[in-house]
Amino acid sequence: MLAAASAETVVDQSTTSPPPHSEDQDYVFRAQIALSEALLKYGKYFGVVVAAVLVGSLLYGGYQSWAEKARKADFEKIAAIDYLMPEADPMSMYGLAPKDDPSDATRMANLVEGARRYEAAAAELSGTAATLAQLRAIDAWERAGKTEEASAAALKLAGKGTTLADFVADTARVRAMLNGGKSEEAEGALREMAGRYNDFFAEQSLIRLANLQLGAGKTEAAAATYAEVTKRFPTTMDLAALSELAVRLGKEAPADPAAVKDAPPGELPAAGGK
Repeated sequence: MLAAASAETVVDQSTTSPPPHSEDQDYVFRAQIALSEALLKYGKYFGVVVAAVLVGSLLYGGYQSWAEKARKADFEKIAAIDYLMPEADPMSMYGLAPKDDPSDATRMANLVEGARRYEAAAAELSGTAATLAQLRAIDAWERAGKTEEASAAALKLAGKGTTLADFVADTARVRAMLNGGKSEEAEGALREMAGRYNDFFAEQSLIRLANLQLGAGKTEAAAATYAEVTKRFPTTMDLAALSELAVRLGKEAPADPAAVKDAPPGELPAAGGK
């Protein structure tokens, strides 16, 4: 009887005793309470932030779409003028014929009108589209035999960026300066280009500057520019042009970049890649 009573007592105690206390449970509970309070307190601000992000995303997407349509419209203006321009003689691609027959008065008049339209479009447009329209105008003036107008159109080009289109525009502007006898201005433009561009375009600008200086009898200035090229671009990206400049200056030809790359460590190939 006593054993049975003792067993019942043990069973009753085991079923009614509280679970052991855990500090981890307290931390979890407190964290839940803190999170709930924070959500209640700052929930409205969170909603405002989410709404602002959504609105910003919509505005940015709308702007991107508008900008893309605007760029497309700009180039469509140029394409519309291209469509009306007289096509160049296919044989001119092989140097077997001029692009246009100067005795064809109607053709010459259409070229002049096209050049004017290109320039008008360039004045309205911006960025690459404006540069392209102005380059088209230069070509149209030249095809029409209007060299002065072509030079004037080229001088309007003002390279501001560092893209291929900017470099082509800058090159046309420098050529117009040289055709107009403005060699000093051309030197200044090439020097500015060498500072604005990087890599290949900068090297080309310096090589052209050195050749221009050499042609003007500025041998010392040309040699200094050549030294600047070789120092700034120890691995040239235009070996042929730099080698030709070195020969004109009476200097040793630069090493072939491919030979420098393949040379064993600690050894450099002779000048000219030999």
